[in-house]
Amino acid sequence: MPQVIAVTSEKGGVGKSTLSVHLTGAFAERGLSAVLIDEDGRVGSAVRWAGRGPGLPFAVLEPENVKPKKLREADVIVIDTEGRPKRRELRALGERADLILVPSGVSMLELDATTELMNFFHEDPQTRRRTRVVVNRVPPIGRAGEGAREDLRESGVTVCNTLVRSYAAYVRAAELGVLCRDVLDHRAAQAWADIVTLSRELL
Repeated sequence: MPQVIAVTSEKGGVGKSTLSVHLTGAFAERGLSAVLIDEDGRVGSAVRWAGRGPGLPFAVLEPENVKPKKLREADVIVIDTEGRPKRRELRALGERADLILVPSGVSMLELDATTELMNFFHEDPQTRRRTRVVVNRVPPIGRAGEGAREDLRESGVTVCNTLVRSYAAYVRAAELGVLCRDVLDHRAAQAWADIVTLSRELL
């Protein structure tokens, strides 16, 4: 059975879709059969992303286009969930996903929102075991990312070791409909390395 990774957040602007697209790309580069399902019907960021460029190296599907056979053949399925989902939808993720990944920025507002969401997930022991935070959009200079990671851990939250730093290559990749590795930018390789490292930590 494929591993199902759901990327979700109650807060906008944390890079949920960017992370979903690039994680799926990293799995595909590693030789895994990877599929991205864009469940954010109001925005459809991943579907729009794929449609702007020459084509991503993996399938990007809307829920109505999902074929069970296609999913059974996959090694990993990444779900870009609806933006700011309702709590009942978040609760259902514990049954649908093998891993729930919550991206968070480093500001106090973002960390507070992330801690609140994780407290909700922790109400169910099974969901708690499947949920972790990834500190995302980290300033490349300074130790804000490390500080945010340790603050979350001290509050009892499981946090990925990998920090995903904020680079302009991600913005350019979204504009071109490609992955950041394919952008002509001197930091593109560093941006991609963060994603590949995270993918190996997850699977």
